[in-house]
Amino acid sequence: MRHLFPLAATMLLSASGALVAQDFIGFSYNSQVGATSRGSIGVNAGEVMTRLDGNEHAGWGIGTPGFRTVDSLFFVVQDQDALTTPETFDIVLYPEDAANAGFPDLTGGVTFATAVPGPPPPTSGTISAAARTITPTTPVAVPIQGGGDIFVSFVLPASAGWPATDGVSIQVVLGYAPSASFTVFDTPGLAQGGTPPPPGSPADSHGLSRVGAGAAVYNARRMQFLDVAHSASGGVGLGITNQTSYVASNNPPPAGFGPAPGTADFMSGSNPDVVGGNVGRVDDIAMEFYRTGTGTGTPVVFFIDFTPFFAPVEVPLSLLVTRNSTGTLCLNSYLDLPTTVTTSDEAFLVIGIPGAARPFLTGLNVRQQAVAVDLATGDVHASPCDGMVF
Repeated sequence: MRHLFPLAATMLLSASGALVAQDFIGFSYNSQVGATSRGSIGVNAGEVMTRLDGNEHAGWGIGTPGFRTVDSLFFVVQDQDALTTPETFDIVLYPEDAANAGFPDLTGGVTFATAVPGPPPPTSGTISAAARTITPTTPVAVPIQGGGDIFVSFVLPASAGWPATDGVSIQVVLGYAPSASFTVFDTPGLAQGGTPPPPGSPADSHGLSRVGAGAAVYNARRMQFLDVAHSASGGVGLGITNQTSYVASNNPPPAGFGPAPGTADFMSGSNPDVVGGNVGRVDDIAMEFYRTGTGTGTPVVFFIDFTPFFAPVEVPLSLLVTRNSTGTLCLNSYLDLPTTVTTSDEAFLVIGIPGAARPFLTGLNVRQQAVAVDLATGDVHASPCDGMVF
């Protein structure tokens, strides 16, 4: 792991393949990069991964029943020597190992992209970083197995010079400070093990790595800074915090973030500190909806559920409402919350937690979904379902 090289002069957006109608789910909404990392692979060839937890996110990538289908992937890649030794890497998607919950089925990998270029040469020095949006010609489907987790894996080449002089890496969101010199990190609620975090496991981290063809192991609390696009609407639950180490999660959001407050990352976005397990924390939550072309003034209905799991069967709304409706029903019950309207394709709802209730909410499951209603056509468009644990 290394500190980040500033991206101001080196940030790029690159895409491959055909353009398709899609929206990003929002996993990177109000997220901040804390470091760039090769996990625990060091100088070796290997893989760094992020787990998309099936009990935190449902109703996404629904093109083929029994699969999660990824249209595009967004992330940031960094190279310590992009000037003289430019590198490429591959991307693989894994289903969950049905016999080993929270770990990838390493025999079931599906290739997403090969020979993805690292960042371009910098204007000065050797270190460079670039944002990449990779869109294969055909969306990539991964079977839903076990608890429904999907793993996004970056297959990195060996680098004898890592980290001092060379090596390609993927930028990450940190869930703790590895040392005092790391100043940007998001501390989740105690559901992820407190701080300092315990040794990495599915219970307290979403980031893994794998040396060569070896086993995948969890690294201390983190995720790659990434987002996934699919063929339906976007939408995520947000954890609103008062952390000075992670200002993107604050309310109001700082310049360059928002408009909704709170972070969608897999730390406070999945386990907000509503009960004050970390001294001084009084997190609230929100739900965000986004659909390209929705415009301004479209009603969006928000729903909440307090069951510990998503619905066992995701029912497409095109079978229940109109054939042009999109998304699925993926909650077990639908308790209506206030309705808002979109502004520039987006809507959100903030839920403030009463102070008197906070001590009694430890371990509470909260599941949310948002549905836009097209008043002109009668079509409805549902976001993915989002799950949190307080």
